[in-house]
Amino acid sequence: VELDEIDRRLLFLLADDPRASQRQLAREVGMSPPAVGERIARLERQQVIRGYTTIVDWSALGYPGLVYIPMTLATDADLSEILTELRAIPELTELVVVAGSYDMIARFRIRDHAHLQGLLLDRIWPIRGLQRIETFLSLGEVVRERSLRDLLEGSLGEAYAADA
Repeated sequence: VELDEIDRRLLFLLADDPRASQRQLAREVGMSPPAVGERIARLERQQVIRGYTTIVDWSALGYPGLVYIPMTLATDADLSEILTELRAIPELTELVVVAGSYDMIARFRIRDHAHLQGLLLDRIWPIRGLQRIETFLSLGEVVRERSLRDLLEGSLGEAYAADA
């Protein structure tokens, strides 16, 4: 997708504040609110913008723990059944398919050690087709997810350096 400077600026502004009004965005980029609305609608149609989000304080909701569980599947595993069972676990916040010594890595939010124990014993270990799992308890985040601004400015900087 081709992005011009105004598109990038709108993405930066929306990444900083997804609740910004079209009027506020229009002031920031020097366009009319309807023109900004059209640009945002185009970015949504092109799926550059796929949604808007809320950042949740999981600790405030009673789920301060974060655990990563890499999984290896048996060769005869029914992937759709495994995915159905994993998706039914409310504590699952992310599931990614990976290449390497594991097939998938799941991320779960937990309340405490007893909650993790119940999650493993009652929900994950009984899933047919899981050959091997490990459990990695998060001790905290050192680097948070990079912002859109970091990513786009970094790639733009590389593109400018390549042109020079």
